[in-house]
Amino acid sequence: MDWNRSSNRITNMAILAGLGLALVLLFLAALYVRLQGQAPLPVPLGSFVQPALLLVLLFAGVLAVCSLRLLRAGHRLAADKDGLLGEVTRLRVAHARSARRCQQLLDNAGDAIFFIDPQSGSLDEMNRQAEQLLGYAAEEIRNLSLSALFPGRQKRRYLALVNKVLEEGYGQAGDLSFRRKDGQVFIGAVHARLGDLGDAKVVHAVLRDVTAIKRTEQELRKRNRDLTLLNQIAHSATADRSLKGMLQLILDETTANFEATGGGIFLLRHEGNELELAVHTGIEPEVLQDLHQAVPGEGLVGRVVTTGRPRSSTDLRKDSRVRSTVACAAGWRGFQAVPLKAKEKPVGALFLFTRSKRLFVREDVRLLLAIGNQVGTAIEGAQLFDALQWQFRLTQASNRELEQSRQQMKKNLQVMEESNRALAQLDRMKTNFLSLASHELRTPLTQILSGTQLLQETLTQDLGDQEQRVLEAISQGGKRLEGIIQDLLEAARVESQSLYLAYEAIPLPAIIDEIRTEFRPALEQRNITFSLGGFPSPMKLFGDPHHLKKTFRRLLENAVKFTPEGGRIEIEAGLRSQAEVWRREEQLRSFSHSFFNSPSSTRYLQVTVRDTGVGIAPDERLRVFDKFYEIGDINRHSSSQSRFEGTGVGLGLTLVKGMVEAHGGMVWVDGPGGGQAEDGSAFHVLLPLAPGPPAAMAVETPPAGSPQPGARA
Repeated sequence: MDWNRSSNRITNMAILAGLGLALVLLFLAALYVRLQGQAPLPVPLGSFVQPALLLVLLFAGVLAVCSLRLLRAGHRLAADKDGLLGEVTRLRVAHARSARRCQQLLDNAGDAIFFIDPQSGSLDEMNRQAEQLLGYAAEEIRNLSLSALFPGRQKRRYLALVNKVLEEGYGQAGDLSFRRKDGQVFIGAVHARLGDLGDAKVVHAVLRDVTAIKRTEQELRKRNRDLTLLNQIAHSATADRSLKGMLQLILDETTANFEATGGGIFLLRHEGNELELAVHTGIEPEVLQDLHQAVPGEGLVGRVVTTGRPRSSTDLRKDSRVRSTVACAAGWRGFQAVPLKAKEKPVGALFLFTRSKRLFVREDVRLLLAIGNQVGTAIEGAQLFDALQWQFRLTQASNRELEQSRQQMKKNLQVMEESNRALAQLDRMKTNFLSLASHELRTPLTQILSGTQLLQETLTQDLGDQEQRVLEAISQGGKRLEGIIQDLLEAARVESQSLYLAYEAIPLPAIIDEIRTEFRPALEQRNITFSLGGFPSPMKLFGDPHHLKKTFRRLLENAVKFTPEGGRIEIEAGLRSQAEVWRREEQLRSFSHSFFNSPSSTRYLQVTVRDTGVGIAPDERLRVFDKFYEIGDINRHSSSQSRFEGTGVGLGLTLVKGMVEAHGGMVWVDGPGGGQAEDGSAFHVLLPLAPGPPAAMAVETPPAGSPQPGARA
């Protein structure tokens, strides 16, 4: 800057000197002219001086013009130079600001970022997140040995990643282990790229702590293995109709999955008084002879079949409950036995053993219990299948007798008439079976509930905590069974079309608000958002308020059970014309053929119950309304009305469909499906409205106390 000012000063002085010289020459010329006027010069001298004077004048003028132009050019250059200097200053300020901005981006980034020396692989620079994650300061990391940062073989994997980035420009490692300064090891996901700094190459990488994610993935993989085993067992239970063949397949798959040395399955015989070792694997002959002598109530397996509870031992040699000393002598140590149940009643036991000490963890026991429930149900099904086979053989024998009697027309006609009557009777038996079975169950159930209530009221202070829990379990089970019986009766009445339906005005908004009040504790406990939209008004809806209230209670109960904590349930309503419904006939006819075959109204009320639960796959949306659909293992039926704890009896949606269709409407379900947490389902109930003028689009105010849309219930 000082040199620039000096050059500007010298240039200005040269220009001013030129102007001064021009002025001097002009002054001398003017002086000559004046002297010439006073005393003319001699002719020879005058002839020389006069042209010289003209040249001097011309030179002075040119010099003056050039000096002025140079002066203006100098000023312009000086101005341009000042502008350039200002631009340079601005660029320097912008560069400094940009550098600070980049540094702030690095320091405040959500992920750990660091730069790697491509030659040595050492960490040259990192942001604050990296410092917090690794526990080292930036100055410490530069001089840190890679062996201190990467445990075991991880250093070799890290250097291989750096070499890959140098060769291909990009590399990643999803499970690279790092050691923090405090010695803790975590799993990091690294994404690295090759950068160009002009005169050098640098590797910059992003690091994330994925330890929790990897642990979750491991847990999910274990859950998947468990589900795969359960599916394989379910497939084995249906693939082989032979009871022993089915049990052998299940035992082999279970033993292999749990990496056990061997195992076996005992079955209760002769009304629970004897144990039969039905199948086994990996058991020595001398131990088999001893196991055939097992009886209920003795030893670990005997106690399992009598109590219905699992039994385990980490070392049979030191366990006083062991009955078979031969098994201990054969080297058995780790042991686990679980009951096989059908309808909550033990029908046998499954056991596994190892030749080394082993503790079967809680997750293993839960999986074995689930297997035991499936196997128990499969045993019951196999026994039923054997009975059906026997009946089938009897039927075949009857058919042969009928074939022999075909020669006699009269007898054939009589047989046909008898067969028709038998078929009609079977059809009536099928229709009335649920109702009759329910009626027969109500009397002993009433005795159980009344007896339990009497014991709870009279012996509460005399019973211990365990006895009180048993009474409470009996009471809850009885109430659950009572509800199932009521559903069975109602399903039978709906199927036989013998259900009485009242015909009166239905205050549907008030009914839904009452149902919401019933479920408020469960909604608050599970932090589920409940929103109730407005209803069209005026709205003439007639039918049976009691049965419709039960219908919407079942829908809301279904939504609450299958919606995870923190989810959302919405109920909204709207008017639909017959034309709007008929435009969706192709999509909805499969849900109710009778609705489209005999329309009951020209105006309908559509009520939608939408949730963010597990959702329903598209190929199952029709089948969920079938009776007993996916009833599953009866031992896993849910006894909760507020959360999902396994499959239910399978009558809820059947009753919803039957009751809505009994009112002349229809019900269907849609939604994204797929089973993800935010998928959810939407159940739509379409009810016919009484004839009247077209309803206005005004919205009826929800009853007092009901939450506004979006409010927390």
